[in-house]
Amino acid sequence: MHALPFFRHCAWRARVLLPFAVAAGLLHSPVAAAGPFADPFGTRTAIAARTAGMDDPLGRDCALPSGPLTLEVAVDLALCRNPATRASWAGARQQAAALGIAQSAWLPSITASGSENWSDNPLSGGGSMRRTTDAALSLSWTLFDFGARESRIASAHHLLEAAASSAGSAAQQTVLATVQGFYGVVAAQAGLVAAQSTQTAAQHSLEVARGRREVGVATRADVLQAETAYGQALLARVQSDGALASARGTLAVTLGAPADLPLRLEAAPVPAEVPTLTGKIAELMNEAARQRPDLAAALAQRDAAASDVGSARAAGRPSISVGASRNYVQTAGLASDNYNAVGINLTWPLFNGFNTTYRVRQAEAALAAREANAEQIRLAVSLDVWNGYAGLDSAGQQLQATASLLASALENEQVALGRYQAGVGTIVDVLTAQSALAAARQQRIAAERGWQVARAQLALALGRLTSAEPLAAAGALP
Repeated sequence: MHALPFFRHCAWRARVLLPFAVAAGLLHSPVAAAGPFADPFGTRTAIAARTAGMDDPLGRDCALPSGPLTLEVAVDLALCRNPATRASWAGARQQAAALGIAQSAWLPSITASGSENWSDNPLSGGGSMRRTTDAALSLSWTLFDFGARESRIASAHHLLEAAASSAGSAAQQTVLATVQGFYGVVAAQAGLVAAQSTQTAAQHSLEVARGRREVGVATRADVLQAETAYGQALLARVQSDGALASARGTLAVTLGAPADLPLRLEAAPVPAEVPTLTGKIAELMNEAARQRPDLAAALAQRDAAASDVGSARAAGRPSISVGASRNYVQTAGLASDNYNAVGINLTWPLFNGFNTTYRVRQAEAALAAREANAEQIRLAVSLDVWNGYAGLDSAGQQLQATASLLASALENEQVALGRYQAGVGTIVDVLTAQSALAAARQQRIAAERGWQVARAQLALALGRLTSAEPLAAAGALP
């Protein structure tokens, strides 16, 4: 009996609320999310400004290369695929959304509502249903709150700067890990080649000792010493095989790939002449203080804590807001209400059990902790630059020293073997020379890897290591 009025009033509610429902649906649709409403406050611009122009890895195509892997390609791949880098960027995006939430407090909130109700009072004796229909459109807008809103927005903005700087710091750490892993594989490959050369030399010495033993010009002790040296060389070569496999797995995981990824590296050779450092340490420390993303993140967190102090203080102050509504109420048997309402609201927390007092103290203590943390990181930055500068200088000198050491050790091994074959030297001289040559080769490999990594560490200490570009030049960093 009441079906037709029910559908009639439902149609009326649809006409009233449909425009608002359509507007809300458009604002939250996928088209709006990809259009001007995706980031209406432009919160993500701060991320690019704090990450030195590095590309956001989220959503990028990070396919593994099929050809040889250069350092530049490895770094770009790691920045795109490494989980630590992607997580830090996701954190920055999350904080950008938090800033948008805080900035939304500048705008009014509009709410549409409607209802259809039926009521029946058995005591009235009428036995009829009473139908009530209402619809409302309400607006609420905070006009003034003594700086609470501004403090929350400022805190969110500083936290976004901190998150973006942390993403930049994580990316630079990923670059360093990639450089270490890349040249770790290069060094392991060179170590394997050196171990194979040592094994070949030891085998040749063993054959010479056995030949001299057969003709009666060498003793059994010579052969045993040569066999021992060959066994040690064989063991060193097997260990080098394992070290290379481990280095390959470490680099693959750093690139964000499974450890069994087959890798073919293409590394630039170490230059014959390494230029000396020319930059002044004081200037480099000042540069690092301006560019280091971890220091920038600490300073931004300190500024956010300062804004939180203002927000805590403003929580105990009044706020003023304006409200407006359009209402329509229809009840069966009664006159319909169709009215507008406008009002100004004042909210003043006169007493909240000293909650505001302790919140201010908590925020002030957090600010003091953030200030101490920023100073600690500032000191750590200066130490990183100092150690990086000294490390690169030492690595350059080690390159020069190992070059001459390797040349002399190689010549000594050839001379000792020739003297033994001529019968004027001993097997001990040969084995000692071969051992010294093997050690010189390993020291040269370690010096080359140390120089490559030391350049990356100094670039990281200066805040420059956003890509492989600072290491592209053959010379040392200025």
